[in-house]
Amino acid sequence: MKLSHVRWLFFDLGSTLISEKRAEEDRIQQMVRVFAERSMQVSAEAIERAFEEASAEFAPRLIVRVIEKLANNPSDRAFILQRVKYRKELEEPYPQAYEVLLRLAPRYRIGVIANQSAGTGARLESYGWASFISLCLSSAEVGLEKPNPAIFRLALEQAQCEPHQVVMIGDRIDNDIRPAKLLGWKTIRLLQEFARVQRPRNLEEEPDFTVSNLRGIIAILC
Repeated sequence: MKLSHVRWLFFDLGSTLISEKRAEEDRIQQMVRVFAERSMQVSAEAIERAFEEASAEFAPRLIVRVIEKLANNPSDRAFILQRVKYRKELEEPYPQAYEVLLRLAPRYRIGVIANQSAGTGARLESYGWASFISLCLSSAEVGLEKPNPAIFRLALEQAQCEPHQVVMIGDRIDNDIRPAKLLGWKTIRLLQEFARVQRPRNLEEEPDFTVSNLRGIIAILC
């Protein structure tokens, strides 16, 4: 596939450039304890399986669907959802992220499109990525969330480029691959963390390329 016209690469963050593994493991352990507070014995293994099942089902909010799977009582569900917290400070860049951005930055403009909280730009700067990233669209800051096509259109507008000049790189078929393809972008899917179990349901969800880790992107784009 020709990528000679590509000018911009847009990355997702969670499970793409940034590993959520430690944060997810911590949340699962919290859930084990909170379930026990409601007199329910649910193992960490069962919770992890429920997360994978929810991801395979394309659940918009994995944690909500997982709790629905494991707790029947609405009051139990509300209690668990309120008590379990996602500790963002446990996220960390994948070891290959800096190397990959360093390799790509001389060839392409790099942007971010991510469903993230406020302060995303500062986080990227703290990772030492500020010199690599030209545009950051965080859902909390622009008031739009993936898979809403409006956030992808906004990226095109701010990047001042055409759909055929852009590649979207992310882990989720529903949030990253499908909406980008529908707008005419090229796509690269990373098989990382819970979203790795998702399977395309039609041609609109088939990525142009699939890689198992960040370094696989280099072979495609360099």
